[in-house]
Amino acid sequence: MTIKLRRYGLIAGWLAIGWVGRAAAMPSCEGTYAAESLRPLPARIVVDLDIRDPSPDHLRLAKQFLAGMSDAGVVSGPKPNVLVSIRSSRLDTSLNQPGGGTQPNYPGFSGLQDSIHQSLPAMPDSHLGTTSSPPPLPTILFHVEATEPNAAHASWVANVQCRMTGTDDGALAEDLGRVMGGALGRRVARGAL
Repeated sequence: MTIKLRRYGLIAGWLAIGWVGRAAAMPSCEGTYAAESLRPLPARIVVDLDIRDPSPDHLRLAKQFLAGMSDAGVVSGPKPNVLVSIRSSRLDTSLNQPGGGTQPNYPGFSGLQDSIHQSLPAMPDSHLGTTSSPPPLPTILFHVEATEPNAAHASWVANVQCRMTGTDDGALAEDLGRVMGGALGRRVARGAL
């Protein structure tokens, strides 16, 4: 009987680890995040995004972000008691500055702004038929805040730093929503993506 209980406990543990890993997985961007609860959020959370520019692209990204939060078990709806805002920056070593540079307000986020920055294909180098390697994919910094609608200050904040692994801004929005939904209201000292 003890062996059966251990086996079931082991299976339950692996299932829980698999679920947590899936909730925190962010295949579109590799990196880390940290979150801090400054004040308790409501017991039953209903979220919506604070979208500053309701362009079609931003609304599409917002829908995908909220789908990711839904995957993590967070409810979104028309009468939210928590508003989520996103700010972002991009560190791009391919900028024409010594050592790279920073571009504030990464296209695609920060109130769900424009779409992902596209770059030109690699230019041929001096050898005929060969190309130089493409620039590295950018590192993106996200700052996410959760605030109750009438509150003066955020109740929860998170910071994400990751290097993109692809160019699909929709997948990135959904993955970010899934990770933030899984951490919403909790303290995370250093979570892997």
